[in-house]
Amino acid sequence: MEALDSLTRLCPPPFADGHADLGPVRRGPVPLPSSHAAMLDIYGPGSFNDFLWIYGDSHPEIWANIETRTRASSKILAAKEIPQIRSLLTESNLTPADLIEWGGTDNADCLFWIPTGPADTWPTLIVEAGQLDFVVIETSSPEVILSFLEGNLDCPFFPAEFTDCEPSFEGWSAD
Repeated sequence: MEALDSLTRLCPPPFADGHADLGPVRRGPVPLPSSHAAMLDIYGPGSFNDFLWIYGDSHPEIWANIETRTRASSKILAAKEIPQIRSLLTESNLTPADLIEWGGTDNADCLFWIPTGPADTWPTLIVEAGQLDFVVIETSSPEVILSFLEGNLDCPFFPAEFTDCEPSFEGWSAD
């Protein structure tokens, strides 16, 4: 979990003891890669640089819930043609309904796991709002976040301003 250690050094979690207070943990039906579960244990669901959201699975009633977000995006993607994304997924015998949404942006871009093979090796599919473009990243979710914050990951549809500020994290709140 080298990436997670680097991420917490670059962007310290907002909790004094280094662990998110998520209340009673309920692990939902969506399997989580261990690196993402560890990131949630430290940060909880919330946003990096007030733009890039990570979703969790312990609170089914909240907006930033993986299961809730995945259901909503599955309905949207099922209704879209998205031939290039469908072709990519067909290579792994998957459909858009198999994708698991683990994050998103304030611009409505979505970050999905492509659930093929062991969970800890799932690549991330970043889909631009409106399904106009996409990028596949072959690293864990903490590595994706870290790479963005360090400016080492180029996603053509992410705004440059995302990395122009000091890395910060704000936990999700219903308020």
